[in-house]
Amino acid sequence: MKLLAQSDDYGITRAVSCGILHGIERGIVRNTGLFSNMPWSAECVEMIRPHLDQIGFGIDLNASTGPSVLGYDQVPKLCHEDGSFFTSRENRALDTEENGFDHVDRDQLYAEFDAQIHRFVELVGKLPDYVHNHAYGTDTTLEVSRELAAKYERPWTTGIQEHAELKSAGMGWYGFGPAEEQLTSDLEAWLIDDKGELLASGREYGYLVCHCGYVDADLFALSSFNVCRVKDLEALCSPRVRQWVDDNGIELITFRDLGREWTER
Repeated sequence: MKLLAQSDDYGITRAVSCGILHGIERGIVRNTGLFSNMPWSAECVEMIRPHLDQIGFGIDLNASTGPSVLGYDQVPKLCHEDGSFFTSRENRALDTEENGFDHVDRDQLYAEFDAQIHRFVELVGKLPDYVHNHAYGTDTTLEVSRELAAKYERPWTTGIQEHAELKSAGMGWYGFGPAEEQLTSDLEAWLIDDKGELLASGREYGYLVCHCGYVDADLFALSSFNVCRVKDLEALCSPRVRQWVDDNGIELITFRDLGREWTER
């Protein structure tokens, strides 16, 4: 099996970024996506730059965490007057039966997401290796992300999961909720016991999306999905998981290794 091992949210905070770097250097992480809208994004890009030849470096398009790239004057339907995005909780509260549970302004979201891609190019010096949606999503966010992936001819992670030869590991190992529940997350057992049926599927490609990272005060302020990240990092750096990769002849690949048929058009 060829495995796309992806850790989301690079750049959401400095600590999360340091944890993902550890997962690249000491574990099996081979793909990660940048939050290009964060105030420390440039700093985080320089931290990962020495690894860019060895990994797939994509973008996590985001409309619920941190500041908008365009700001309130240009995308007032996406953010507060200070430019900070409506949180996932705030966005979901705005999704009502009257608006089809999708309040997102398509034109403003397209402009914001396109600006995030341009910001990525400014920081990294090239287009992202893939396009991924972060957290809060509606039909509109998915449609816009798909269109931008097609515009820039990048693999779109939601779309690739429909490929007949790819099996997703799912996310069933997570303990959602407060910290004590998140700390029950056990990605190591999920992989080794093949609970996501990556190996049992017999498919050529596997896709694993996780959230490695260390924890800092900024993360607690920005996301309720926090301490589970240290558990994911522990799992993907564990000797048992590395041995599982070797014993099953798993090839760790990046999105740059995928053929053109995986690109949105």
